Amino acid sequence: MGDRSMFRKSAIVVSIAAVTAAVVIGVVTASPADRVGEKLQDVTLLAADGKPVQLLDFHKEKVLVIAYTGVGCPIAERYAPRLEKIADKFGRKEVVFVGINANPNDTLERIVESAKALEITFPILKDPEQALTRQLDARTTTEAFVVDSDRVIRYRGMIDDQYAIGAQRKNPKNRYLEDAINDVLKGKSPLVTRTVAPGCLITRAAPASVPTDLTFASPIAGIVQNNCQRCHRDGHIAPFPLLTYEDVRGWSAMIYSVLTEGRMPPWNAHPRHAGLFANERKMADADRDAILKWIDAGMPQGDVAAAPPEREWPEGWTIGEPDAVFTMRSSFNVPVDGTVEYQHFRIPTTFKEDKWITAMEAQAGAKEVVHHILVFIVPKDGEVDQQRIGLDDGMLCATVPGDTPSVYPEGYGKKLPAGATLVMQVHYTTSGKKMKDKSSIGMIFSKSPVAREVRTRGVYSFDLNIPPGAADHEVRASYTFDKDCDVLSFFPHMHFRGKSWQFIAHYADGRAETVLEVPRYDFNWQESYILKSPMFIPKGTKIECIAHYDNSAANFANPDPAAAVRWGEQTWEEMMIGYMDYVYR
Repeated sequence: MGDRSMFRKSAIVVSIAAVTAAVVIGVVTASPADRVGEKLQDVTLLAADGKPVQLLDFHKEKVLVIAYTGVGCPIAERYAPRLEKIADKFGRKEVVFVGINANPNDTLERIVESAKALEITFPILKDPEQALTRQLDARTTTEAFVVDSDRVIRYRGMIDDQYAIGAQRKNPKNRYLEDAINDVLKGKSPLVTRTVAPGCLITRAAPASVPTDLTFASPIAGIVQNNCQRCHRDGHIAPFPLLTYEDVRGWSAMIYSVLTEGRMPPWNAHPRHAGLFANERKMADADRDAILKWIDAGMPQGDVAAAPPEREWPEGWTIGEPDAVFTMRSSFNVPVDGTVEYQHFRIPTTFKEDKWITAMEAQAGAKEVVHHILVFIVPKDGEVDQQRIGLDDGMLCATVPGDTPSVYPEGYGKKLPAGATLVMQVHYTTSGKKMKDKSSIGMIFSKSPVAREVRTRGVYSFDLNIPPGAADHEVRASYTFDKDCDVLSFFPHMHFRGKSWQFIAHYADGRAETVLEVPRYDFNWQESYILKSPMFIPKGTKIECIAHYDNSAANFANPDPAAAVRWGEQTWEEMMIGYMDYVYR
């Protein structure tokens, strides 16, 4: 498998959670030939101006830090400001930082633009032939190496343990890179010499080529168009585009990783629900196997003329031109790193009469940093109960960038009362760049009152008390419908400790049916599971929600395994809400 193979664990093992997130990140274990203790050999690299430079020309001080990075890798971009701060901390006198980009598809122009956006001042060099990358056996775009004055490699691995695969901590618990630098400056061997660096996998430049009938022109381009480009295109939620042969070849190591591990396309419903939901994201086994075999065969391009035409994607609103757009009244400044509390923005609607919404879509102003948006309705002159808002009524929509907008069947609609205020709750995630967000929600209205009013109810429990260290804590809540109804969608909601979720219908005749199971809940992919056809729920049916939480130290995203956890809206607290869109018959 070349650079896709897995390696034996080193003496220091760092737990890395599995992905989700909208964010595609690779996981590797340490290499048996980890190079620690070996002497660094000189190589030729390219400077920002395209001129060749020698790596060891930068090693004139006591310590050289070699920090890998990559354009478009979200975890690498999050760590870029951290590297800049560490470089400043050591004064750039005894310690010299050099960034290395080894991605085949990252041009010098893109590298320079990215460094400028991230406000990086230390040099970032291109490893065009991957000579340094092969020497170091570097694997990911966040891996760092500490080299002493004798050119001996003393540490390799992660910068710190704040960010991992689809997860983050409020603050790092271990600052491995800084500790290693300090030890080397004192003439000591670092206490920790090897850790596993999370990040996007670095594609090797020249994979072996073997005979195959599979080419990018046919059928790979079409498979990528149908399964990847909804998110992986310029200006959308995915961290890098997959629009061209060069794009796909350049990210082939990551593509191979996420397909073999089943992390992409992201879809968390149990396989037995296949075909039930309109917004299901699932790649056919034959298509997945074709991509993997094509990568293994060396990724031949094939006859360009035989490739399908570029797919045209709608620009702007996917629901069509809205009748009304409501936008945050002022921009929110998102910091370059760290965590951001949920923000709430009140937006008046000023309509003098009720409106019936037939389609709506929340649109992030800065897609890179908007994790999700919840929108609630507060009636005219109504007060906001922050704890109960939207639970029994008043939930308008929930949107994760890249997910399906709310479009109701013919004759259905959601009521927007006259004079109501919208409360937009936005969860921001930092990206390594200073960003400004001004998100909006667009609506299309029915020209006349609708026959069936869409309502949203949460099945919830405020009685959360998750014990410290509990790895599989269960919480149950239920709601019984007092009328016949049709359910349109389900939306489970928990925070970082969320582990799994079930919606179970207990019918009046004694039958029980699991109508949605999410065996691996993923905070990074919170989504509405929209039914292809409304699900009939007769009067007297109890909808039970069963949630499980992992409050143990094994959960990397867990803010504090030693704390008992109770209800709260911030991500380091917890929630247990099972939303349902439904209409009465």
